[in-house]
Amino acid sequence: MSRLIGLVKGFPGHPSHPPLTDVSIGAYTVATAMFILGALDVQRTQMAHGALLALSGGLIVAVPTGLTGLLDWAGIEKRTPARRLATWHLFVMLTATVLFAVTWLLQRPGYINGTVKTTAWIVAIAAELVLAIGGYLGGTIVFAYGSRVTDASDRPMTVKDALAPKLSATEPGPIDASRLPRRR
Repeated sequence: MSRLIGLVKGFPGHPSHPPLTDVSIGAYTVATAMFILGALDVQRTQMAHGALLALSGGLIVAVPTGLTGLLDWAGIEKRTPARRLATWHLFVMLTATVLFAVTWLLQRPGYINGTVKTTAWIVAIAAELVLAIGGYLGGTIVFAYGSRVTDASDRPMTVKDALAPKLSATEPGPIDASRLPRRR
């Protein structure tokens, strides 16, 4: 079972969660842009349809994105600043997802009659702002705390090894920040 969880989480230095977030974030952002364009009467019917379809794609991919994120969260040491920040990231992203699901429900009638519903584009913009905050927190978990980043001593020496890392029984933990060079 742990091998299956390891496969779902991704390879060392190549976690599954970040590329999945890119799909959802991209779909949500395209949907929001289409909502705004449709509200401005630019190809209103097409934007009403396209926005809901893009939003649907983002919500579908949110399921594996959330699952892989939850697995990553569970792997962060408890009672650490990284875990606290990851918990905030989890709740902020859950809030964004719920807001996008509400947007989908609000826009569904607009899909049928080819209009962009005012409440849908307003909630979509709010959801996009919450999404940006969650993305910032997620980036901090990776870039400041080194979560799911391989330790420098474990980094591959060849491009082939970097592109196709070997699964190990244990995954490297976060980088020890005290070993990183200091900025001047």
